[in-house]
Amino acid sequence: MGGDLPLRLQGLPPHYMRYVAPSGADAREVIRHASTLQVRYRIDPGLGVTEDELNAKVRRIAPAEGARSRSANPAFAELTGRIAVPVLAIHTTGDARVPWSNQQAYRRRTVAAGTAHLLVQRAVRWPGHCGFDGEEREQAFDDLVAWIEKGIKPDGDDVLAADVSTLGLRWTRIRHPEDPVQRREPSRSPRNRHDWQ
Repeated sequence: MGGDLPLRLQGLPPHYMRYVAPSGADAREVIRHASTLQVRYRIDPGLGVTEDELNAKVRRIAPAEGARSRSANPAFAELTGRIAVPVLAIHTTGDARVPWSNQQAYRRRTVAAGTAHLLVQRAVRWPGHCGFDGEEREQAFDDLVAWIEKGIKPDGDDVLAADVSTLGLRWTRIRHPEDPVQRREPSRSPRNRHDWQ
């Protein structure tokens, strides 16, 4: 998932099995492009297998030939990090469908490509996929427009920080009831938050 992220466990159910063993036509298309070849799995000590043993024996999935081709289907192409315009990404910390580690990989690729100055990343402390509310999206959009039009680069989170427990504190408008940091604004309710699960 990308570390000991807030609300990562809450982001697993009720769709955990759907993420682990997807089915249907859409799932077949996604699986055709999937790759676990470079994933490094982690495991807590004392569970009968070491991390090295797990990674040596785990079944790996490779994408079909040409499935990640930018010309064939850019939606599934590997991100290169070679961005040419300002990008502001927002991502929930408890997204089991598209884990936070993707943001970390994207940051590393922009650093390697020399384009990290064009990428700002923000965490929203919420379980599930794309669980942002309208105000969080609008703020990010307004900040991106100000960056493009006025050259005012917005702030973001350090996605590669060793301590990921504080990610998104500045950007998350409403705290989830199970967020380890319990600060909620009295006039707002998390029931209004949209969650694309």
